[in-house]
Amino acid sequence: MTDTTRADDASVLRVRNPGDLIEAIPYLLGFHPRDSLVVVGLAGTRVSITARIDLDDLGEAGMLAGTLRVLVNGESTRAIVAIFDELPADVRAPGLPHRDLIHDLATCTGELGIELIDAVLVAGGRWWSYHCTTEECCPAEGRELPGDASPSRAAATYAGLVALADREELAALLDPIDDAPRAALEPAIAEQENLAAAAVVGGYAQRRQRSVKRAIFAAARDWEESLFPGAGGALSDDELCRFAVALSETPIRDAVWLAVDQRRLDGRVLWREIARRVPPPYDAAPLFLFGWASWRDGNGAAAGMAAERAIASDPDYTAAELLLGALAHGLDPHRTPRLRMPKSA
Repeated sequence: MTDTTRADDASVLRVRNPGDLIEAIPYLLGFHPRDSLVVVGLAGTRVSITARIDLDDLGEAGMLAGTLRVLVNGESTRAIVAIFDELPADVRAPGLPHRDLIHDLATCTGELGIELIDAVLVAGGRWWSYHCTTEECCPAEGRELPGDASPSRAAATYAGLVALADREELAALLDPIDDAPRAALEPAIAEQENLAAAAVVGGYAQRRQRSVKRAIFAAARDWEESLFPGAGGALSDDELCRFAVALSETPIRDAVWLAVDQRRLDGRVLWREIARRVPPPYDAAPLFLFGWASWRDGNGAAAGMAAERAIASDPDYTAAELLLGALAHGLDPHRTPRLRMPKSA
């Protein structure tokens, strides 16, 4: 599994040393990595992109090189890598594990024209540098992480950045509710589909679309207080099904997508609520919208999870494939041009 995230220009975390950077990584990713290789790409002195790979996936052909190419696409010229691993308490330098991986990393970054500044091992609240060779610089037992004393952790907290316990906790934000309540919505969804069809037959489809778009925009703004559970109040089953069916219609989805992309709307709390409560394939559109808003906000991990779930729900959901392509190529969400409505629309 691979995740890529971008640093938001408005919340750059300044670091003094590798310990501070290690403390910042969970906030850059949105969760605390475990059994992971994390590559932090730098554009000048600024963190531009952070990529994470499961250590177990590094044996797959091309996985490492493909991930590092994302740094090139993201205009990174230098990199720092950190290996997060659960190791025995008696680990000591110079006999650190994963040296073959560090050698491969150095080879790949060199071939891509990226300077590998440092490579560190993180385990048990301590860190070691693979580049350090002297006891004075790097004691054999490693250095303690700064913890609460880290300025990068304090800055991240001040900026409102969140680091969940692990990737599974981040993924759980999008987990659907139990099957039975979702299945119970199918008659109400069928009724909304019938109402949409009746609007077409009756010649008032555009009026219906305008009405439901206004309702979705209003609800999304009401629910924008927080990205995490607890905001927005309750969404009735009738509203839920009305919105889910409407978002399955391309013109309505595209109007909402455009507003999200142009930062006139965020709506992630509402998209998450709809996605968790409705049966597939009606969850595909809100999952995609959640993913797109997350990507534009620099949260590639959440964006990738949402896009993958949208495709799992609807394998032909091309918008989610587009989002995964943007992530795979390391496109900068802050520099990628905003979407524009065709003149004929």
